[in-house]
Amino acid sequence: MAGETILIADDNRQIRMLVTASLRTGGYVLIEAENGEIALEKAIANHPDLVLLDVTMPKLDGFEVLHFLHKRPDTADVKVVMLTTASTKEDIQTGYSEGAVDYLVKPFEPARLREAVDKALHG
Repeated sequence: MAGETILIADDNRQIRMLVTASLRTGGYVLIEAENGEIALEKAIANHPDLVLLDVTMPKLDGFEVLHFLHKRPDTADVKVVMLTTASTKEDIQTGYSEGAVDYLVKPFEPARLREAVDKALHG
């Protein structure tokens, strides 16, 4: 379904640009956030259908953002895919235990990202 909103939360501008380029043809509304605090604010304000969330960000890390999103009644249903270099078993376990629907490790293949986005949004 075209027009779904995706929030791309990553402190690395080049990663945000790569993700945007990878998803541009999907008809999504893409919103960017350069740190965890802004990501949380934009998620609350825009209630995106999906958040692509880095772990290692300033202000709030991705796990904190994920935790806060899923504890708030108004954002508890927002789907989150972690997209990060944080790749230990503990990191991955934390992501899933906090409610992430998928966990992608950078560097990522654009086709794998599109697949994860489609699966998160449409099952």
